Amino acid sequence: MRNSLTLLALACAGASASAADFGNDDLVRQGRLVFEKTFTQAEQDRLTPLVVGALDNIVAFYGERKGTTPDFFFCKSTDCARHLAGKDWRSFTTIKPRYYYDGKYYFERTSVVINHLVGNPKIGDARLQSVLTHELSHVEIYTRAGGRSMPAWFNEGLSTVAEGRSCQPGTQGIEDLNKLADTREWHDYTRPNGGKGDATYCQATLEVQAWAGQHGGFAAVFDLLAKLPKKNFNSLYGGLVTQHAPVANPTGVEKNDG
Repeated sequence: MRNSLTLLALACAGASASAADFGNDDLVRQGRLVFEKTFTQAEQDRLTPLVVGALDNIVAFYGERKGTTPDFFFCKSTDCARHLAGKDWRSFTTIKPRYYYDGKYYFERTSVVINHLVGNPKIGDARLQSVLTHELSHVEIYTRAGGRSMPAWFNEGLSTVAEGRSCQPGTQGIEDLNKLADTREWHDYTRPNGGKGDATYCQATLEVQAWAGQHGGFAAVFDLLAKLPKKNFNSLYGGLVTQHAPVANPTGVEKNDG
């Protein structure tokens, strides 16, 4: 019943909004869901329950969902991806009204954008839902932290934990995660096709998992987020707790695309 109600809400929310945000000839808006015009009805129908599943994953991981329900954009062409995200396009979340780097589209509200994966026949539903969960986690983190800043590696590591990605112990993408505290630096270092993305995401994931393990579980992580509006991240977190060592698998990822 819950999933049915969520599906109805997604279809109806914002139904009066203009479908011409990015151009009437380029996108089709269905409530909170926005599709590139080349999506068939069957492809749209496939994605809607994955969004619902991702929202449920956030509740399962965090205990409840405090973040707003964003708009969800889906691209399967490079032209669409570049328009929304710019030349270094990737799937992403944007919280405040803005252009995403050198993208041409102005996001008026919190949005999750899924680029490229949808049009890849090798990407199954399980992987798509995990990416949606990862992006929704960024919304949840922002809300729980009251919009306060934190290192990009922590934000990405926690969101990768939330998505359920499996990483091999010891995976290392950079010698020091602290060098990737800035969001722009993180994006540049983990850019698509750069060869370091998977390992670095896993390194951040393992660091957050290790910190949680030393502090009694992820309840301590959620408590850290709740304290951020009044306290500095470094004073709450302390130093990195993981020991880094090269491993045989350079990506660090155990494939689970489904």
